[in-house]
Amino acid sequence: MNVLSLFDGMSCGQIALNKLGIKYNNYFASEIDKYAIQVTQNNYPNTKQIGSVTDVKAEDLPNIDLFIGGSPCQGFSTSGKMLNFDDDRSKLFFEFVRLLKETKPKYFLLENVSMKKEWLDIISNELGVEPIKINSKYFTGQNRPRYYWTNITIDPFKRKEINLSFDNELFNKVDIVPFVQKKIKMFDKLPLFFNPYNLSDLKNSPTLQSQGNRQTNSSSIFHKKGDEYYMANSRYWEILQGVPKNYTYGYSENIRKNLLGNGWTVDVIAHIFKNIPLK
Repeated sequence: MNVLSLFDGMSCGQIALNKLGIKYNNYFASEIDKYAIQVTQNNYPNTKQIGSVTDVKAEDLPNIDLFIGGSPCQGFSTSGKMLNFDDDRSKLFFEFVRLLKETKPKYFLLENVSMKKEWLDIISNELGVEPIKINSKYFTGQNRPRYYWTNITIDPFKRKEINLSFDNELFNKVDIVPFVQKKIKMFDKLPLFFNPYNLSDLKNSPTLQSQGNRQTNSSSIFHKKGDEYYMANSRYWEILQGVPKNYTYGYSENIRKNLLGNGWTVDVIAHIFKNIPLK
């Protein structure tokens, strides 16, 4: 099986395939972020990096069986300016469409954020399928609703939300010590965008987001008690994205969280991929 992954990031699609034990001959990754590429190659050195999506041509590739991608979402996200296809990053969706038509894969998957129905309809019309909305909170406890367009059959699932706390079974399965990266006692020294969450009241983790150049994030700090605040480190983020322990090891917290915030929840992707016929 040959796989083509556009906007591959740190290759969460590849993690999902390996988690399921699905064998593939070649994994072609189109990515331009140097840290994402480095993390991918550190973990999967046989990955064939093929550069920017705008330079990828089907004629340069073997027959593609599985074609996947999560095109940049900044133009669609309700947390942004919602420029939709007027955003240069969101226009890259049409590169996905171009290569889908050129490669004619057996199976495809596109992921993107919650957005206005009119934009959903444009994407659905281009791809010829309606999206299925899946929230990561049923898989890892992170409140992360995403749309998935695919021709792979997705099994309905009956799951309970995973509620989070320091004593939750989810965290008892891993080393809990790295969870607390930094304790901050002075509220007035915290950034203005800080939004504390009390774990005793919190059912799910907020959506993990790209850090950009920020040193912290509203979804990375949780109120513990009184005037003490605890910052969750990147290992905690790995748990909430279903990424193997220390997959992003060796980089700064900011870089690791940026990569993880831009990534896929591996357990959701594996739930979709498990119905790929192996013959």
